[in-house]
Amino acid sequence: MTKTASKNAISVSAQLKQLSLTQSKTQTHLHSKSNTDESAPLCSETPVFDINSEGEWFYLDSPLPAKFAKLFASVLNCINGEYFLITPVEKVKVTVKRHAIVLVDYQLDDKDGLTFISSIGTEHAIANISEVALLEDAIEINIERGVKAGLGRACYYRYINQFVTD
Repeated sequence: MTKTASKNAISVSAQLKQLSLTQSKTQTHLHSKSNTDESAPLCSETPVFDINSEGEWFYLDSPLPAKFAKLFASVLNCINGEYFLITPVEKVKVTVKRHAIVLVDYQLDDKDGLTFISSIGTEHAIANISEVALLEDAIEINIERGVKAGLGRACYYRYINQFVTD
């Protein structure tokens, strides 16, 4: 690894650690509120987080470990079609290529509801399978805070075989 690459890796690592500490301090507060404060000041018009079409998270063009993606997903919001990480003190823009969360598996519960598991290890429950939207090129659901999640390839075909075809 070159000195520049090593320095950049340390810099990104230090920034992620600081972001993680900030998010951890506010996570308990956020979960106690019924609605996230959308009026928190926007830090920058330039997104520093990106989520690609496979549901992989990036921070300043560097891959984000799943544990950090899971943490940041807990404060991910979609407002008027735009994605943000929102804490009580700040709002950060996020670029989303296709779906913010990619669902890789699901379990059916006793009352016709589903619990989906995402590629980053988060769980998302819906009360009824009628909440799942069958689109021409995808299957998606609206999860918490307005965020849209899409079914990954294997989950997509499993869902089609179980609920759509005879």
